[in-house]
Amino acid sequence: MWKVSVIFIAALSLVACSKSGDAGGGGGGGAAKSLTLAKFNNLKVDAPEGSKAGDAPIGKGVMIRGPNLVVTIEEASDTRPKDLKAAKEDADMYSPKNMKEEKLADGWAMTFENKGGMGTNYFVQVRREIGGKSYWCETTCSKPEQMANALAACKSLKP
Repeated sequence: MWKVSVIFIAALSLVACSKSGDAGGGGGGGAAKSLTLAKFNNLKVDAPEGSKAGDAPIGKGVMIRGPNLVVTIEEASDTRPKDLKAAKEDADMYSPKNMKEEKLADGWAMTFENKGGMGTNYFVQVRREIGGKSYWCETTCSKPEQMANALAACKSLKP
């Protein structure tokens, strides 16, 4: 059941990313603005100018959509990987390529690519511990610029 859910969410994110467009803000080169996530005790996230936060279509999270960006943020459930080792094991189902991992002061970040029936897919998975809570930030998208913006947004989370 877990793997079916992961595949469904990845497919939903891929469709959302492919529709987010190329206007402005590509690859982190555009202006960024800080969004406040009231749902998560006013957590802040930096996103390209023109981005908006709203309820995620699945679960109790937030989806941020903007120029070259679609990313979801949620409180990390027990089903989310707690460390990079577990995240890499989960990613194996996608036959990942170009995997990059980064340890953060309050968590970790991982990106990778895979080739699918619709071309190259770019994955971002970030787990952060902020204010005594665990947050999961992720996307699956079709362009490297979207991956870069999602990674930057996830790493920017702050109280």
